[in-house]
Amino acid sequence: MVDSASIARERSMLLGAVSDFVLGLLFLAVALWANSLMMLAEVVRGYILLALEIVLLVLLRRIQRGQFHDFDYGAGKLEQFANAGLGTAMGLAGASIAVAASYRWWHPPEQAELGLMAAVVLSAVNLAQNALVLRSLWKAGRDGSSVIITGQVRTRLAKLISSGIVLLALLTNALFNGSGIGLIAEVAGSVFVAVVMLQLAVSMWKQALPSLLDRALEERQQILINRALVTHFDVYDSLASVRSRLSGNTPYVDIELGFAADRTMADIQEAVDRVAHEIAQLLPGASVTVVPRLQSVPHAA
Repeated sequence: MVDSASIARERSMLLGAVSDFVLGLLFLAVALWANSLMMLAEVVRGYILLALEIVLLVLLRRIQRGQFHDFDYGAGKLEQFANAGLGTAMGLAGASIAVAASYRWWHPPEQAELGLMAAVVLSAVNLAQNALVLRSLWKAGRDGSSVIITGQVRTRLAKLISSGIVLLALLTNALFNGSGIGLIAEVAGSVFVAVVMLQLAVSMWKQALPSLLDRALEERQQILINRALVTHFDVYDSLASVRSRLSGNTPYVDIELGFAADRTMADIQEAVDRVAHEIAQLLPGASVTVVPRLQSVPHAA
């Protein structure tokens, strides 16, 4: 059963995704009308981030319903695959916008004055929308229990600041259309969005790469695992295997313990629970799996 707080988190993300999609369509239409590279850059950036929002919303819904085990490589892996792919798209788009902005500097475009005024109005609406969605996300995630919502709050705050700067650049471009000041505002605003996109691309890849490339645990963490096994050596009969890795910031520990065939299931389960609990206490946030194996009974000669 999903509680009211979980539903509020999902609705806040859904509100942001739907409003981003609708405003993106309007932005695209006005960008083509006004011949504004700055607005077109905002559309591209917005839709790439929207794709990531949708992935995160799907993850949030599954996690809150206990369905994260449906993903073969874990919910975190799916998020990081999305980060890597969309980060690449963001980087390529940012570089393209930067090249287009430099071209406009040497070849000033003709821009529709009425279209630019419409762009200013729509940008103001976008600023208000980001503020409202930020407030909704903050209210839904102020308990700090959802990492996804906390990340979305930071992302939406960055969007709010960025949309404010774009609004000022569009207003300057509209007021001084056809002049050098207007051209500087158009090019500078486009370059700003391109730089933000490139920074986001680097950030998304930095976040994704460690999780996509699993690493060995630190020696200190491996010592803690061995300590737990030694502490409870009397509750199991043999140690079959110990495998550990670090995926992103999450340690994964898989242990196989051997038990004599004449031991009861209750006794075995108690032993497994004690070892798993000890390791989880020593490695906070770790995913610990302890698998019991029955030892074969030797046949009489």
